[in-house]
Amino acid sequence: MLQKKPRLSVIPLFSMAMVMASAAYGSPLAKTVSAAPAAATASAVSVTAATASVTASGIPTVVQSTCMACHGMQGIAADGGMFPNLAGQWKPYLLRQLDHFKTHVRADPQSPIMWGMAAPLTAAQMQQVADYFSSQKPASGHVYDPKLVAEGKKLYFGGLPDKHMPACMACHGATLAGLPPYFPRLAGQKRTYVINQLTYFKSGQRVATHKGIMQYVASRLNPKQITALAAYIRSR
Repeated sequence: MLQKKPRLSVIPLFSMAMVMASAAYGSPLAKTVSAAPAAATASAVSVTAATASVTASGIPTVVQSTCMACHGMQGIAADGGMFPNLAGQWKPYLLRQLDHFKTHVRADPQSPIMWGMAAPLTAAQMQQVADYFSSQKPASGHVYDPKLVAEGKKLYFGGLPDKHMPACMACHGATLAGLPPYFPRLAGQKRTYVINQLTYFKSGQRVATHKGIMQYVASRLNPKQITALAAYIRSR
């Protein structure tokens, strides 16, 4: 059952966005934020990765047998928007999402696929998957439509003040590198995947995000703006 979209007041949302922005740019708060992943993934970290096997070439067996078919051996997914690129994604964020899939906390139209994939994974295997994909080279950016990219860039850095929507950079950073464990790397992510996820956030079909920020942000965007943002994200 999907959760109801939270009601957020504008002032707390902007305050949170600015706090996350200050953390991303090196304020003392960054140390506090960076400590969160350890607490969030304590169960996974406490289990040594040695209990999960690797292939002769050093690739975790679980990646080869379970992950590569959709996300690619190096974390660069095949063309299409169903499966995201994982290469270079923050390890704490990957662990958090795997846990949310395993416990069905993350719910959107495509989540049942990952529910089944994550169900049999041990804590050590999830640690291996996150270690492996986070260490891979991220996908390169690609510009398909310069005009659309420019429109998306304006939204990313300026937000929509008239609709009380903060700039995306407040949480995902000027380089789109994100801030773990809550805010993922966006740079180079697939356009269709980004469009799908923003649409799910907007409709309330994707839930369980930090403080409901993404549901709020996406609710302010129209389809054209979502497409523009996806184009900019893919270009980086």
